[in-house]
Amino acid sequence: MLSVTRIRPERVKYRQELLEKRLLERKKLVLQEVQEEEERERRLEALRKQVAVAVQSDPVRMMSETLAWKAKTGAESEEEFILQKPLFTLTTYNEQQIISDPRLRFELALREAGLHKTQYAKEMLPKIGPQKPPRKDTESTAFKV
Repeated sequence: MLSVTRIRPERVKYRQELLEKRLLERKKLVLQEVQEEEERERRLEALRKQVAVAVQSDPVRMMSETLAWKAKTGAESEEEFILQKPLFTLTTYNEQQIISDPRLRFELALREAGLHKTQYAKEMLPKIGPQKPPRKDTESTAFKV
C-alpha cells in the first residue's frame, strides 16, 4: 500500500502536466485559427478594394434608348449599317461560266433530244472532261479505293 501512495502524487503531477500541455496546445491552435482568419479577412478586404465598383450614377444615360432599340425603330446610323453587312462575299460562278462547260452543253443537248436517260448518255457523260483540268491540290484521296 505504501508504494501505491508514493506513486499517486507523481501520477497526479504527470497528469496535471499533460492536461496543461493539452490546454496550451488548444490555446495555440485557437490562436493560430484566429490569426489565419484575420489574414484571410485582410486578403479579402484587399481584393474587395481592387474590384470595387467605381461607377457614378447617370440617370440620363440609364433612361436613354439603347442601340438595340434604335436599330429596331429604324434610327440607324451609317456605322451600324456597315456592321450589318455580311462578313464574307459569296464567290460563285456566273451564267457565262456555267454555260461554257462542255459537259453541261452536252447534257442540255441530250435533255432537249430526250436522250439523257439512255445508255449512250450514261456512257458518254463520264468521258467528257472539263474545259480546264482540275488543280492537283484540290484532288481528294479520301474516297479512293
